[in-house]
Amino acid sequence: MMIEDEELRLLYKISSSEHLQKLESDLMILEKNPQDASALEEFLREAHTLKGDSRMLGLDEIEMLVHQLEDCVEGIKAGHSEITPEVCDRLYQGIDAINQLSHQAITGESVNIDPIAVLASLMELSGNSPATTQPDLFDDSDDFFGDSDGDNDDDDFFGSDSTPEQFTEDFFTDDSSADESSFAVSTIASLKPEQSVVTPVINQDYQIDTIRVEPQKLDTLMTQASELNVTKLRISQQMAEIEQISALWSEWIKQDSSIVTEIEQALDPQLLQPLKQFLNNTEQRVDILGSLINNLRLRASEDVASLGIISDRLESGINGLRQLPLATVFNIYPRMVRDLARQQGKEIELIIEGGDTKADKRILEEIKDPLLHLIRNAIDHGIETPPERIAKGKATTATLLLRGYQMGSSIGIDLSDDGRGLNISSIRNTAIRRKMHTEAEIAAMSESEIQSLIFASGFSTRTEITELSGRGVGLDVVRANVERLKGAIQVTSVPGNGCKFQVRLNTSLATTKVLIIEIERTLYALPLEFIQTMITLSPQDIYELEGKPTINFEERPLSVKQLGSLLQLPTPQVYRSKNYLSCIVLQVGSELFGVIVDDLVDQQDIVLKPQSKLLKRIPNITGATILGSGEVCMILNPVDLLHSLRKGSWNAVPSTTSLATKNRLLLVEDSIIILTQMRRLLQGAGYDVTVAENGFLGLQQVQAQEFDIVLSDVEMPQMTGLEMTTKIRQNSKYDRLPIVLITTLASREDKRRGMAAGANAYLTKGDFNQQLLLKTLDQLIHAHH
Repeated sequence: MMIEDEELRLLYKISSSEHLQKLESDLMILEKNPQDASALEEFLREAHTLKGDSRMLGLDEIEMLVHQLEDCVEGIKAGHSEITPEVCDRLYQGIDAINQLSHQAITGESVNIDPIAVLASLMELSGNSPATTQPDLFDDSDDFFGDSDGDNDDDDFFGSDSTPEQFTEDFFTDDSSADESSFAVSTIASLKPEQSVVTPVINQDYQIDTIRVEPQKLDTLMTQASELNVTKLRISQQMAEIEQISALWSEWIKQDSSIVTEIEQALDPQLLQPLKQFLNNTEQRVDILGSLINNLRLRASEDVASLGIISDRLESGINGLRQLPLATVFNIYPRMVRDLARQQGKEIELIIEGGDTKADKRILEEIKDPLLHLIRNAIDHGIETPPERIAKGKATTATLLLRGYQMGSSIGIDLSDDGRGLNISSIRNTAIRRKMHTEAEIAAMSESEIQSLIFASGFSTRTEITELSGRGVGLDVVRANVERLKGAIQVTSVPGNGCKFQVRLNTSLATTKVLIIEIERTLYALPLEFIQTMITLSPQDIYELEGKPTINFEERPLSVKQLGSLLQLPTPQVYRSKNYLSCIVLQVGSELFGVIVDDLVDQQDIVLKPQSKLLKRIPNITGATILGSGEVCMILNPVDLLHSLRKGSWNAVPSTTSLATKNRLLLVEDSIIILTQMRRLLQGAGYDVTVAENGFLGLQQVQAQEFDIVLSDVEMPQMTGLEMTTKIRQNSKYDRLPIVLITTLASREDKRRGMAAGANAYLTKGDFNQQLLLKTLDQLIHAHH
């Protein structure tokens, strides 16, 4: 069979190649040095991971052969057999067969491999009879929670309905007759070691298609590219100084020539000759100096241009590496929509378009939760039940469209449904009841402005709180997080015919355009996308409205304030003594306000450097940059400035983690295939997932941040899941942290070791399905809170 999922197919192509290469390398080491215990353990670890990957993707033949490889080497480890050239021949044949079957799973090209023949050859090494023995992967011993329905089901973790008996029948019997099957197996088993059942395939056109790069390394490269960009700005500034020197020199030469002419006319002819000799010598030196200045100017100009090209290409290249398709995040939602629709008794078809549109990886990470909340909101509030839809003359199945598309240097993400739409009357009444606006203000608003009120803080038209809606968390948090990504969100709706949310985002967060401003001889930066316009005021243009400084802007009142005051700088209110004031009109969402600054300095492209993790969150500041002069410049946060203007003091914008009542889960898994599948499942179920590749990194994550539950594999490099669990339990701080171990190691002794280490549950991948895992996690989280 061929792996259908494109992302998983690519991951398996990379990971299986690495695992098989390591298996072959370890076997070569063992063949030369049978006593090498580390190579033996490494072989078993690689085989274990490859087996888990193959099982997760339903590659049963590969899983079966890898499992038998494990059995053979486990026998060698236990001293039941020895490593001989004949044994290694059989093991190499097994690895070759797995390699070809992997190629078939990745490309869909059929290969001439009889997995039963290879299995029989390997089982002969381990002393097992192919007709009577099956891998202990299908051990039906009870898991820690027991079999709830008592039927001893051995459902696969991702929903396979195969049972041990069915597996045995599929792979060890022939429909023709038992006698013929026995003859076939015995014939294969009688092959001599040198009679290979698999011919290794050597790829003559070998090439490395992909290279794995850790995101942290890309971030480091991006930082270095930004430093280069700063260097380019500084050199450009020096170039301006050289140009100024050249201009002054030219002016001096002109003045010097005119002075010499005047002296020649005024001097006595007898004194003129020695003076001319002196002037000629001076002129020669002046010419040499002038030539040096011109050469310096030309070379510096060429170097600045060359550096600019290299810097821009490097930055563009790194940005390109960080770009990922929207499908990376879009693919999380189909399973979630399916499950939530079933919970609410609704029929919903999710359509995804434009998944190949690309954006910076950090944008995808940050936009996941806002989109998740919008989808939940659409299912809970917008889409009707089938009876309601039938009564309205609609199809019983609702349509939810998630669409991504390119808009110049920005991307758009639309989420639309054909549900009940927004209730304008209800929004009006809620805004008035909660004293967000007066009746007169509401009456003056357009329909679009009224619809946008749903993004106001704490706004909700529902009287009950549901688990699906996020326990009262409103769309104001979605708007805040979109704006934090330097984006914007708006809503349009036709009552009775659906609702559409439109999100606009920049494709990259690495660089941004800013306006450099000055306040009390200190430079600050304002992101250009929040600036609507810049105007000049006189102090007489400012008047008081409800106790707040106000101006008339586009025939309506606009609140303004001195920016230094908003930043709580110790500056006196002196702007009324000036003849004119520089005012910047900022737009956050649909709201406008003005800030008064001392001076407008320059417009620049800058590299945004996020705040230090030690500082975490500073009111009104979103980060910093380094200007061409080498000066550090703080970048202001217009969203915070609006809050400061409204309330007189800063109130923190709710963070992304408060978007919904989601539980933080640490997933510890060394297999990239299993990690990808598990993360999809858990994120689709609403968990905020953090990943670690082994027990050592998992332990560091537990010590660095808080989690509601830990889900871990057992067999991993550096530190196993059992060792990690033991380390965690040694600290009384984590006594109530639920830990679930999940593995293919299914014996009662394995489970006993897991419980002894301190695990709350020990689940085997052959004993349960998705629902059991999610139920287990939910039970443990609620039991320990």
